Amino acid sequence: MKDEKIVIIGSSVAAISAIETIRSKDKKVKITVITKDKEISYSKPLISYLNISKEQFYYRDKSFFSRNDVKMFISEAIRIKNNSVILKDGKDIEFSKLLLAVGGKPIVPNNIKGICGGNVFTLTNFDDASKIKKYAKNKKSCLIIGCGMIGIKAAAFLKELGLKVTIVELMNRPFGSVLDEVSGKMVADEIRKNTKLYLNTSVTEIREKECVISNGERVFVDLVICAIGVTPNQDIAKKSGIKADKGIIVDSQMMTSKKNIFAAGDCASAFDILKGENRAIPIWPIAYKQGSIAGDNMIGINTKYEGGFVMNSVDVFGLPIITLGLSSEIGDEEFVNYDEKNRKYKKYIVRNDRIIGAILIGDIDRAGIITGLIKDKVDVSNFKNGLLKENFGYIYVPKKYRSKEVIPVEI
Repeated sequence: MKDEKIVIIGSSVAAISAIETIRSKDKKVKITVITKDKEISYSKPLISYLNISKEQFYYRDKSFFSRNDVKMFISEAIRIKNNSVILKDGKDIEFSKLLLAVGGKPIVPNNIKGICGGNVFTLTNFDDASKIKKYAKNKKSCLIIGCGMIGIKAAAFLKELGLKVTIVELMNRPFGSVLDEVSGKMVADEIRKNTKLYLNTSVTEIREKECVISNGERVFVDLVICAIGVTPNQDIAKKSGIKADKGIIVDSQMMTSKKNIFAAGDCASAFDILKGENRAIPIWPIAYKQGSIAGDNMIGINTKYEGGFVMNSVDVFGLPIITLGLSSEIGDEEFVNYDEKNRKYKKYIVRNDRIIGAILIGDIDRAGIITGLIKDKVDVSNFKNGLLKENFGYIYVPKKYRSKEVIPVEI
């Protein structure tokens, strides 16, 4: 690998993982990172926890890149031409292997009048979080567009600051893509104890001190956070002739449609073991795994990505929620326990005697076991009737599946 030049665009978890994997096996290959982030090696899942200190954001220290002999360019990559990355300032960075770890970008609807106003923010990176915290000082009210993972965490922080928070959600329930109707109502009731929540509603116009919503009401607010979600950042791939469709399409080696160019993390469309097709799954553990596999393959070690599935974990004003897999789909069988009094809900969706999805609210202790059962497609026909029992655990699982190597205890 003496003459190899590895270039990585991006500096978040997929990039970090690739660097760690490469350096654990090759100390000499040249590595260059191109990033437009001024703050690097910070945890993006923590961004929406606006109440933590700057130091708590970092999961690698500031010497990480220098210790690993990585050359840095704080700039924006705008195009890939032949075996070079063209930067915004005109520089050409040559590569023999390239990793696109460019993450996702916020979804901002263009049909809302005033969406580009100075009081409107997105929340996907460190700079966004800093701007919101600064702007929110001495403000009284906030409206959040979207009741998903990002929006609800931001709502909790802003409420702590003393702001009156209003959430507007287009769907008929919070976390609409991962919760069913029963759990959605349960979570909506919890949110309404803490903030104003509009469902089946959209924002039609944003003004300096108010928002107009689709039911005709006007909500007086000082700032607006657009937290609809993120979409894979595939701009540079498309400009460069790399195949992309709701994510940069990769094979099991994390290689794109162009030889020697790889993609990993939130920008990549890789194999989903439950859907049986490629899709982007923007979660931290998968980004780390994909980055490591890309790192191996960039230095000639043939490693394959087995695939992943969606996992979400969030705390809604003290109510813990975990969803796994195809949690809002219909299965052959559904095992449900709803304890309204104690704010607990469990649902396991089974198809062809395999768990394909789960919703855990209030009691999330068995999430690790269920994750393993889904991941390894374990036949649950002999113990599925025990899934809802209070003492459900490894004792119910066939002996050959009890090792930690097969069933992880943590998500």
